[in-house]
Amino acid sequence: MTDEPEIGDVLARLTDGGVVREGDDGSLTTTEAFEATRAEYSRQYRTADRETFVDAVAGAFELAPETAAREIDANGVTRAQLAAYLAVESFLDTSPTPETTAVMAHLVCEVSPPSPVPRAVASLDDDSYEAFLDDHPDAVVTVWKHDCDPCKRLKADLPALLDAVPERVAVGGLDGASASGFRLRHAVNTAPAVVFFADGDHVETREGYLSPSAFAAVVEDVF
Repeated sequence: MTDEPEIGDVLARLTDGGVVREGDDGSLTTTEAFEATRAEYSRQYRTADRETFVDAVAGAFELAPETAAREIDANGVTRAQLAAYLAVESFLDTSPTPETTAVMAHLVCEVSPPSPVPRAVASLDDDSYEAFLDDHPDAVVTVWKHDCDPCKRLKADLPALLDAVPERVAVGGLDGASASGFRLRHAVNTAPAVVFFADGDHVETREGYLSPSAFAAVVEDVF
């Protein structure tokens, strides 16, 4: 029987391999680079039919398809777990055994991904955004999402967007997936979104990608 890998050793390999990052407070998050790799596998297998899914599991664990099918049913293997397994396997420079990779994938599924909110803006949530707006009646609040191509485009343009914001206007950001209260209150239905507040009032919302020139025009109109 193969010895179970030590969890500490597994976490060390994930950290050294750039899959997981440890914060100053000891908290763990997956890295953006790993999440990009996992997203590719998730897209590949999210809607895959049963045969394709079974064949992928069989190939990953070097099993016969009928054996893989039984293991999937017996252990409740999901497409998300398969995507995590394949991402770990492909992301590390040296491939561990299938058993160790499976343990790594399980741990990765328990670790939160990094916040999609760019570091250049104040990170907010449903518990903090009201105080932020109380302190900053003139503000721009951006809403972001993981695995979102328009969000990536907006993030790439963020320096130009911030240059267009007057110094007196604060800029914050929310992870839309975990800020349902803000989204419901301000009728934000998609990401990215940019919500403008002037004198404490919600005056404008733009959903979807917003070019720097279009953003600057709204800023000039609002502020």
